[in-house]
Amino acid sequence: MSKLRVGIVGLGHNGFAHAVTYFHHPRADLVGICDFDPTKTAAFKAHVGAGDEVVAYTDLDEMLERANLDVLSVNTSDHLHAQPFVKGLEAGCHVIVEKPMGNTLDDLYLMTEAARKSDRKTMVGQILRFNPFYQEVHRYCASGQMGQLFYLEADYIHNLHEQADPSRINPYIGNINWYLEHEKVLVGGCSHQFDLLRWFADSYAVEVQGYGNSIAFPAMKHPDCMCCVVQLASGAICKLTGAYGNVGPRPDFNNLEIYGTRGTIRQGKVYLGEGHDNVTVQDLSDREIEGHPYEPEIEHFLDCILNDTPPLVDAFEGANSAAAMIVATEAVETHRTLAVPYFSR
Repeated sequence: MSKLRVGIVGLGHNGFAHAVTYFHHPRADLVGICDFDPTKTAAFKAHVGAGDEVVAYTDLDEMLERANLDVLSVNTSDHLHAQPFVKGLEAGCHVIVEKPMGNTLDDLYLMTEAARKSDRKTMVGQILRFNPFYQEVHRYCASGQMGQLFYLEADYIHNLHEQADPSRINPYIGNINWYLEHEKVLVGGCSHQFDLLRWFADSYAVEVQGYGNSIAFPAMKHPDCMCCVVQLASGAICKLTGAYGNVGPRPDFNNLEIYGTRGTIRQGKVYLGEGHDNVTVQDLSDREIEGHPYEPEIEHFLDCILNDTPPLVDAFEGANSAAAMIVATEAVETHRTLAVPYFSR
């Protein structure tokens, strides 16, 4: 098989970008695009100059029945990931879903059960794993040069007030602005950062606690600022903050700090050695890229399908990253310390 037939459901910002990448990829034939809103599919076709070879749908079931897909890319709103993910697997597709994998634990249970029953590849779009800066950080951690990691932190601090714009009210999903109703800053934002931290630590969450407030972006139903502490199975501790109402530029490197018994990574630099002063310093900052590396992420998933190799972040990896942030949100809102379920294959 030289090319894979691809369909995409959900043509918001990330979905549109994914669709453009598939359309131009030499090993993909983008044959179907699906969105409740036909103006979005029309806008995409006009943008790339697509003809009849890309069929627009407003119903996922119809696309799955007619398009003979090899791959389904799920890029719907966060709280609507589960159903198309499951339907894609049941239709015999390999499925990639945008992060966070799901917005509730029930979503994750449904999706991982479907993945267990299927022989198709699954992948969750934890795209920061494809940023060269974070890949180099992972290399330092995985090689043992950092020693045993004992504390890690990172934040998702971003001004997203534009998400409250009335134009985002969607008549196709209950006449709501899904972002204001369903977005959880630790899940929609910090699932990026927690996925990285547990990748670096090669571990998973066992317990969480946290605090939050609704001061900077009170239009959101859930607290717009949340801070949580996560205990990993390895013994390491993680701290993450998600906040959607900051003034000024976003923090460099998402405030990533990693502390191990032989080294520290902070402000884009690696410090290896002993104590405060007996260290060598390596600057990694020139490896960071701006924007999301959609091309290497999609290339990786297509390569895994064509060569029958495991994706970097399959459904179970993605579930373990999302689950901790879902439970952390509950911990913030209920003022309790909570255990985090583990999703095994």
